[in-house]
Amino acid sequence: MSEDNQEPLEEEADIVFDCPHCGKSLEIDARGAGMAIVCPDCNNSVQVPIPEESNIVAISSGPAPSLEGALAQIHSLTVSAAASQAKIERLVESLEEIRDRRAYLEKLRIENMARFDRVAGEMTVIQSAIDRIVSILQDAKAEKTAE
Repeated sequence: MSEDNQEPLEEEADIVFDCPHCGKSLEIDARGAGMAIVCPDCNNSVQVPIPEESNIVAISSGPAPSLEGALAQIHSLTVSAAASQAKIERLVESLEEIRDRRAYLEKLRIENMARFDRVAGEMTVIQSAIDRIVSILQDAKAEKTAE
């Protein structure tokens, strides 16, 4: 900590970035560059940005990650994989629901087309009847004018 009781100064090898989902400021050791972590505020998976090339050299020449760091990375990856698997399962369920809905709508479309065909047939019969009535009325009118 600095002398004026502020937050401790971040180490030079830390990566500081904001969660793209909730905006929380996050800080991680530079060895976590490129990893997917879970934001402690919104629980969304967040990709740790990779620092510029000058920082990558310093990271790669740094000490190997400790066992605790490796376990933390494994845990982070496990949590991210579980979250991804849950999201995949929800998407598969949504896809099945969409397929079922599509099949139902296709069945309705086919039924409606059959109804429209029947209505068109009935309209043809009605039109023929109207034509016959008009013809009969015209004949009756012609007979009346001829008398």
